[in-house]
Amino acid sequence: MPRTVSLGAILGLNNRLPPTRMEVALPNRTTAAWLQVATNIDLTSNGFIRRRRGAGKKVAAGCHSVWGDKTEGYMVRDGDLVHINARSLVQTTVVAGVGQAPVQYARLPDGMVYWTNGNQIGRLAGATARSIATPVPNPVPVASATGGSLPPGRYQVLFTALGPDGESPTTEPQAIHLPNGGGVAIAGLTPNTLVYATGPDGEIFNEIAPGDYVSLGNTGAACGTLMHKTMPAGRALAHYRGSLMVGRGRFVYVSEPYEYGRVNLGRAFIPFPGDVSVIAPCEDGVYICADKTYWIAGDPLNSAPVVVLPFGAMPGSLAYDPKEQASYWQSELGVIVAKPGGIVVAPQDDALQFGRAESGATLVRDQDGETHIIAARFDVEELHED
Repeated sequence: MPRTVSLGAILGLNNRLPPTRMEVALPNRTTAAWLQVATNIDLTSNGFIRRRRGAGKKVAAGCHSVWGDKTEGYMVRDGDLVHINARSLVQTTVVAGVGQAPVQYARLPDGMVYWTNGNQIGRLAGATARSIATPVPNPVPVASATGGSLPPGRYQVLFTALGPDGESPTTEPQAIHLPNGGGVAIAGLTPNTLVYATGPDGEIFNEIAPGDYVSLGNTGAACGTLMHKTMPAGRALAHYRGSLMVGRGRFVYVSEPYEYGRVNLGRAFIPFPGDVSVIAPCEDGVYICADKTYWIAGDPLNSAPVVVLPFGAMPGSLAYDPKEQASYWQSELGVIVAKPGGIVVAPQDDALQFGRAESGATLVRDQDGETHIIAARFDVEELHED
């Protein structure tokens, strides 16, 4: 005949203790218990079990890389990046053919959602896709020697494009050596092309009027995008202190302040020993997960990374809780909780051990007065006991 067994408060899951030791005595002399299995339930903060809410399928398609906030959502559906209306759930294709590579997203202060999947990078304004930066002129205008009244010397000319997304990075400088009485002929200009040139044997590029450069007139504004390149695609991205940070391979690239699509590849990058999987900014620094987990306080380009954990993070597993000012990601020790000041903890490690996984996803869920961290792990290896 079935009988009721009182377990006391429920502490959570535990696969480290043997089945005969799942019941424990708390310091207040009450009894509590660990669970070996927990399916379709939520554990409340006061130790009670509650049946998890049900779910229904909304999209019968191959979907991944789902992201959303209070404004809108995005996901990849059958290889296309689609926008999800937050109220109606209507889906609109915004970028076709992005493929099956996982997509990372971040909403930046300009209101747009920036995304990258390692192969492509861009930004989204609702159901409209935008370039991350104005492309450089293509084809590149051509500079050549001609007659004129320029003093003799070595002149350099380069070009940018001006568009709805601002001024583009520059083309490579073209050098022309002129005798006395020479000039520079420029072919291939379009109405949105800006031209910058130096004086004789000069190094500073100033804007000149469109057309041939046949007399000294390089007195316009200095080029503000010199040495800049378009931000490369990566596997991780985040906004920190006015810049977009993108992790590509072993490097983290830091954009120009508030010019999120441009980066100075000559100085604005941070190398790491292993591939970068997570970038988690805080108010006073940023965590970078690569071969290990690093904390960089303050300015990332002028501060040394400090190791805070001897391992990295699963790609795609970052989540952030603004109420708690905490970041969460997944590792070989389970969920990591990271707070400002370089403070990190692994709260699951005492009770749970995990098999190796290739990637993960994490969600901060506020529901029924409780906050839960929902963690999913993908391509998990079976855990073998010693």
